[in-house]
Amino acid sequence: MPRVRGRARARLVASAALLVAACHHPSEDREEPIAVPVHCVQATRVAVDVTQTLRGRVAAPPGADLAVASQVAGRVVGVSVHEGDRIAAGAMVATIDDSTTRDALRQADAALVQARSLATNADATLERTRQLVARGIAAKQELDDAVARTDQAHAAVNASVAAADLARRTLGRVQVRSTFEGMVTRVWRGAGALVDGTAATPIVQLAATNLTELDADATERQLVNIAAGQAATVTLSTGGPPTVGTVRTRSSALDPTTGLGLVRIALGPTTPVLLGAFGLATVRTGARQGVLVVPALALRGAVADGAQVVVCNGAIAELRTVHVGWRDDQRVEVIDGVAEGEKVAVDHVLGLEQGSPVDQK
Repeated sequence: MPRVRGRARARLVASAALLVAACHHPSEDREEPIAVPVHCVQATRVAVDVTQTLRGRVAAPPGADLAVASQVAGRVVGVSVHEGDRIAAGAMVATIDDSTTRDALRQADAALVQARSLATNADATLERTRQLVARGIAAKQELDDAVARTDQAHAAVNASVAAADLARRTLGRVQVRSTFEGMVTRVWRGAGALVDGTAATPIVQLAATNLTELDADATERQLVNIAAGQAATVTLSTGGPPTVGTVRTRSSALDPTTGLGLVRIALGPTTPVLLGAFGLATVRTGARQGVLVVPALALRGAVADGAQVVVCNGAIAELRTVHVGWRDDQRVEVIDGVAEGEKVAVDHVLGLEQGSPVDQK
């Protein structure tokens, strides 16, 4: 009898457990998703500047990069500048040994004194000969010879004066000076080096800093839209605020090796630059009206693979693929996929999925 009561109790417990299991709903274990707070911004139509972004390096324009050489031959006594120095027009760059030129000047001065003495003697002889011929003592031929010797003596004086002036100017050229304001980009020769007085033996390389430009490469598509006179904003790798520039000229042909063209952008004369520094130029090539734009922060995924945006459709996130056109650092043009006035999320865009609940801010 007790054994029968135990079995009945076990069946009662099992029935109760089944009843409890039947009354339990699985939905009670699932938690409702929490709405993600996001900021949503409307897609609007605006007027935008069409720009081309180019990369290049700061350089001196053609004709503003000059190799400074001595005009006299000799040995370099000293160089007074270093690479990177900014110098004014007329500043002394180097000094050449002047012993040879000083000797040449002394010889020229001595030759001038001798020529003037001979000219004075010839003048006196000519005057005496005229008096003798007038009195019939000397022949007319002697007078002609005296006139010729006087002319030769005065010509020798003029030649000696020119030689002395040349020697004096040459002595002044032993101090090599810059011809314009600029920066020393290279020192070719130092103290003790020999120079021949021609451009074949330069001492320093000088670049004009008040005419600097950004030499940038451009693709075929970019080059078509760029023209001389267009405004540009240049940001240099050396830091500092962006500077305003102007397109000076562009290539009329592409390099057959690289397929790129050259765009030369003139920088402002007061812009402190370092020759050879890299820079980024944004050239304004035109303007467009009524462009549908959204913030650049709204994009997710690579543009080439088909970018996506999260449309704030009420309290639900809706993922859409969009085609992107014009863009800058802040905004992108949406060609299709989003209509004007629709709102797109600008934060948490990577964590939102199709149908995710959102709380618009």
